[in-house]
Amino acid sequence: MSKDILIYSHNHFDPTWRRCFDRPAVYNGQMVRSYVEIEEHVINGWLGLAGRGLTFSEGQTAVWRRYLERNPARRHKLKAEVRAGRLDIMQAGEVVQDSNMPAAEGLVRNFLQAQPLYDELAGPGHAARRMAWLEDAFGNSANYPQVLRGLGCEVACSMAYRQLPDRVWVGIDGTAIPCADKVPYIVAGCFAKHPPCPACRGNGCPSCRDTGLAFAAGVDAQALRRALEQAAAHAAPWCVVGILSEEMLPGAYLLEIVAEFNRGRKDGCRARWSNPSEMVALAMPELVREAGAATEVSPDLNPAMPGCLVSRIRCKQRTRAAAYALIRAEARLASELWAFGRPAAPPPELGEAWRLVVFNQFHDAITGTHVDSAFRELMDMLDRAEAVARTFGAEADTPVLASEEFRPVTAGAAQRQRFGKLDVLFDRAGIIRVRKGHVDLFGEVRQAYRTRRPLRMGELLLDADFGDAWGQRLAPFSSPQDDQCSIALGDYHVACERSAAAIRWHGSYTGGDPKVKRLEWTVTVRASGDGERLDFTVAVNWDTGSRRLRAVIPVNSQETTATYEIPYGFIERAYDPAKLDYSQWKANTMEFPTLHWGMKRIGANRGIAVLNKGLPCYRWMPGRWDISLLRSPEWNFCAVEPQAYEFWDIDGQRDTGEHLFEFSVLPFSSGLTVGDLTRSGYAYNGASPAVPFKVTGDVVVTAWKPAEDGTGWVLRLQDAGGTGTRVAVDFGKSCCVCRASLLEAQQEPCRTTRTFRGDLHKHGILTLLIKPACG
Repeated sequence: MSKDILIYSHNHFDPTWRRCFDRPAVYNGQMVRSYVEIEEHVINGWLGLAGRGLTFSEGQTAVWRRYLERNPARRHKLKAEVRAGRLDIMQAGEVVQDSNMPAAEGLVRNFLQAQPLYDELAGPGHAARRMAWLEDAFGNSANYPQVLRGLGCEVACSMAYRQLPDRVWVGIDGTAIPCADKVPYIVAGCFAKHPPCPACRGNGCPSCRDTGLAFAAGVDAQALRRALEQAAAHAAPWCVVGILSEEMLPGAYLLEIVAEFNRGRKDGCRARWSNPSEMVALAMPELVREAGAATEVSPDLNPAMPGCLVSRIRCKQRTRAAAYALIRAEARLASELWAFGRPAAPPPELGEAWRLVVFNQFHDAITGTHVDSAFRELMDMLDRAEAVARTFGAEADTPVLASEEFRPVTAGAAQRQRFGKLDVLFDRAGIIRVRKGHVDLFGEVRQAYRTRRPLRMGELLLDADFGDAWGQRLAPFSSPQDDQCSIALGDYHVACERSAAAIRWHGSYTGGDPKVKRLEWTVTVRASGDGERLDFTVAVNWDTGSRRLRAVIPVNSQETTATYEIPYGFIERAYDPAKLDYSQWKANTMEFPTLHWGMKRIGANRGIAVLNKGLPCYRWMPGRWDISLLRSPEWNFCAVEPQAYEFWDIDGQRDTGEHLFEFSVLPFSSGLTVGDLTRSGYAYNGASPAVPFKVTGDVVVTAWKPAEDGTGWVLRLQDAGGTGTRVAVDFGKSCCVCRASLLEAQQEPCRTTRTFRGDLHKHGILTLLIKPACG
């Protein structure tokens, strides 16, 4: 009986992490060459062996685009290798992105910007384009299956860290997508980190052929031989051997080992070079049957590497802010074109700006898990993207620090101040109580924490946080709910001031913690424009090690479950101390990625919602919301691996310097719909573009833009309430309208109308393609 063993080689390319993407990194007199150079060496090495049958796979178009800019003569060769089946270019997008922290619309743009290069290299019908490649992303968002299906993906591959327990991933809207990670599979590979040449310290010399590199050894030959024998012994009728690596240079010995395995075999086993798309094709009939029967929403695949939700917080803040600036810019352009009735494609500079932003959504970029030189390169990219947004009229969404007269508040008894519709009771430590009319929106909050006094709303908390950029690794001396190491920083306020419209507290930590060199802050609170919320601005000057700064909002509820917004939806999550885990690969500190808001209901009509700008790390614990602002990891895990090479360019992970944060507290006592809260979160972030016509339904607008092909406009809506809604769009003039995919492909015949009406399912995403009326 014959048995096929399919072998494919795959290099996991990191466009940013231990190196910069497209510039050298220099520290302590040593130069580390860029990922562009490493990837070029690897691709060229494979191309030299492709004619002998060696296969290769990589889907990130940022990698291919830069490779072709440096090697334009290889364009036709790459296309030929795709046609020959030796190169798979999977649907990874511009980069393999984090799907939890970016703007919701950013998740789509990561793929939209990649399509022209996919079309050129692989063509629209290539099988690998139906594979969503999620390799190494730290967790996956619960509505991502709908996004992936909307991109035309038929299967998810290479999910990491929080593994899917089943073979079908069902999102919160009910969309099911098969996962190919549980096919009969044996792994062989290595992690090759190429150090700088010791003779020239990375600068280039004759001994390294001017590469600046001392190339590490490749795959262990014996490990590959063992993997092939294990595959031969596997009970399944076919099996895959994946030669997986990072940065490994392909070598002819791989071909020779496979030929040696096949030579003279009498058991019917035959190993042959293949690719991921053939593996998926073999598995798909069974996976499709399972997906058709799957109805139960999959478990949340978070938290994974929860320290990434806070590390290098500017990565989170600026990537979202730049995405929203581009959304506002393209909406303004779309509305101008709409007014003239003349569609046009987005200018090339807008596409380039989006590519810079979505590059920052890479899973080692927005997460903060990179060296300092890479951080500077990423910030430069965002500078360039924001400059483009400004040229198209998008103003920066920055807090307006009003010039107003503040007067000191003397220490002593608590005082009251009116903020819009809210009455606030406060003292030198912070806000004690909030009332709306005669309703106490907090009540007597039972303190379940080891603090010397009750915590205040919006008060800052200093915690011990020993770990690396990926997570806290040393558990607190007791549970977080009873952590005796936390320091309530209201005790270190040096001044409290008030104006007619605001209160602010100035603080400076002087307690003597040897890990704190500088910690100074100003917390300012004022009413939101509608008078319903308390808008907080926190300015911090920070120089610490192994510490975390939180804002805490006490809530009069000891329940364990709260609601968190995620891209294109929301999810219920429960605080469960039994799941606390501070280990390297399975860390779970009960802190979760959050888009714009978290909400805790207290009974049917009351509760507390907390909105944020670029602060995705939320934790609900019975009795309070925590929002993490900063952390200062000092352990070098994964950022520096001295056994490969030393490059201690990581002190910036401590986030030393001045920071500005914004969050808003919305106490409600007469009901609040999730749809209204979602729209408030989008408005607070400047994330929902203005449209020149009327849209009704329980929705939020996430995009209004010129269509990429220049033939019309694209309007994208999200079901805001999570239950489904009827949508109506009154365009005010006749136009041709149809539903479209997330990649703006027409899904139905266009019809001429002045009003679109349709149903949007729970947590659904609706994309409309709008063109001038025919005739």
